[in-house]
Amino acid sequence: MEELKNVVSAPFKKNLAASLPEKDFEFSLAFDLKWLSPKTASEVKDRALEAGLLSLKDGVLVPCFDVDSIRLPHAYRPPENFLELKEKTGKNKNSGRHREEISFEQILDFISADTGINKQRLVSEINSMQDQLSYLVDIRIVALIVAKKFGCKIEGILDKVSRTVLGFSY
Repeated sequence: MEELKNVVSAPFKKNLAASLPEKDFEFSLAFDLKWLSPKTASEVKDRALEAGLLSLKDGVLVPCFDVDSIRLPHAYRPPENFLELKEKTGKNKNSGRHREEISFEQILDFISADTGINKQRLVSEINSMQDQLSYLVDIRIVALIVAKKFGCKIEGILDKVSRTVLGFSY
């Protein structure tokens, strides 16, 4: 919850605003700060509303906590999976189907093992491509693109990644 509060406070701090239109809030997280994909920024907004960190009236978001009391460290960036961590420890217990997740680290291990390229070089390539794509694509998908670039046979993990990122299989 604390991490969510940190992330939610950032657009208000950046814009020096006491309230923001929904789209401006999401835009700030996705494009100004370049922390999240647009879809994830929308999910952050929804989770913050559910948790009572934000209130919504006529399309305008207002924080329900003192934004000025939040101190973000210099060069703060939320952990890549902060929403997933909340899901695993939170209320996702009664979903009928178990969703098999695959982490970025697992994908990296797979690519490195298949291609023989060290992880540091792979991460550098992935980060470069993420930058080229303006951080609009999930890093696990970008990792698969880089894997193909190096001739990795991704068929072994493609289904698991698509289920994790997109919620369906190919």
